[in-house]
Order: sequence, then structure tokens, then C-alpha cells
Amino acid sequence: MTKPTTFHDPPPKGSKYAEVIERAKAARVPDRPKDMTGTPSFEDTQKSWESRQAPKTQLSPQTTAGLSALAAQVPPPQEEDEETNAPEARTEAPEKELDENEKLRRAVESRLREGIDIGQYLMNGEVTQAVPIIPGKLEVVFRSVTDMEEAYVDTQLSKNKEATARVFLRSSNELALSFHIFSVNGNRWPPTVVNGEIHEAAIEKRLGHVRKLSSPVFQLITQNLVWFLERVTKGLTMEVLGNG
Repeated sequence: MTKPTTFHDPPPKGSKYAEVIERAKAARVPDRPKDMTGTPSFEDTQKSWESRQAPKTQLSPQTTAGLSALAAQVPPPQEEDEETNAPEARTEAPEKELDENEKLRRAVESRLREGIDIGQYLMNGEVTQAVPIIPGKLEVVFRSVTDMEEAYVDTQLSKNKEATARVFLRSSNELALSFHIFSVNGNRWPPTVVNGEIHEAAIEKRLGHVRKLSSPVFQLITQNLVWFLERVTKGLTMEVLGNG
């Protein structure tokens, strides 16, 4: 029986593989890596790469120059005030310009000689205020009205159900002025209530005064009536709150 040949035994002489083996032995074997620092072990191959410490790197001269140029473009930090340790206050934005309506209101209210007397309102059920709309030419004394007068106005307005929005608005403003005006340029208008009842003849006379006003003056007085009523409401609210 032929004895088996092992891998450790040299090939038989004259074997056709002898030459091949010799050439394989003579081939140059690459050097094995010497420094294995940073190479993960097999037991660490299942761990996240983010959890490993990244090796230190050195930036190229081009990258360093680029970062330096970028840093030069970043503005310096805002200086802080030494006392408050807070950033310096920026210049406040200019105040928003008032519209014509607000300018008009401020001009009129700057000429008011007296405020709203809530005590008069509570004691007499009426409060008045002189409003110099056009200095030296048009001064209107406005008055508050009673609930009875308000109810009368509502009844009059409800009668004309077919009126257009424009007609209704004008009628409402005419009635409002006819009741809320106490006097114009010192001329007192007739009282709206006599002996506890609405004096309709006086109302018609007052309406006649209102309808004689030119349209611009009518609008001007109407607007000032609105501001007067707002001042009354504000004064009453402050009185209730104790001026707080």
C-alpha cells in the first residue's frame, strides 16, 4: 500500500509541481503592518463608529487659510454697558407718524379748558364740556343724554325701515347732534326735555340747526361728538376703578 504524502514533506523529486513551489517560495512577500494602533478588535466591530475616538488630524494650509479669512468676516461681539452689564441700547425706531384724524383729535383736546366732571354727571344725570373745535370761530358745548332721550332716538330711527344705509347713517348722526349739542358759540339750544317729557318742538328746531350746517362742518362736529363721548366713558371708568 502506497504511503500518503503530507504537506510538510518535500515533493517527490521529479514532480511536476516542484518547479511551481520553488517559484512561489521565491516570490516577495509584502511587509506586514507593524503599528496596529486605532484598529478595532473583532469584539468591537458591532459598536457604533461614532462612539470611538476619532484620530487627531492636521488641517492643510489651504483649509487653515480659508478658516482664518472666514473668522475675519465675523463682526466683533456687541459691547456691554459696564454699569448694567447689558448690550448697548440701539437707537429706537422713529415714532410712527400720526394719521390726519389723530392729529386733529390731539389738536382739539390740547385746547380743552376743563376735563370731564364725573361728579356733575352723577349728581345731575348730565355732563357738559366746551370743545373749541376751531379756535375763535367754532366752539361747541356737548352734553350727555338720558336714557329717555336715547329711547326716543331709537323709536324715530325704527320708523323708516326702507331707508338706505346712507340715509340711515345721516339720520342717526343728525339726531345725535340735535340731542348732544348744548350750545354753539355761546348760543344755547332749546332744552330737549320739558316737565319730564320729550319736547318735540324743540327737537325739530334743533334738527333745523343741524341741517343748516355745511357738510364738512357737520362731519367735523360729528367726529368731535364721538371723541367727547369717549372721554365721558373713560372718565366714568377711571372713577369706578378709583383712578387706578
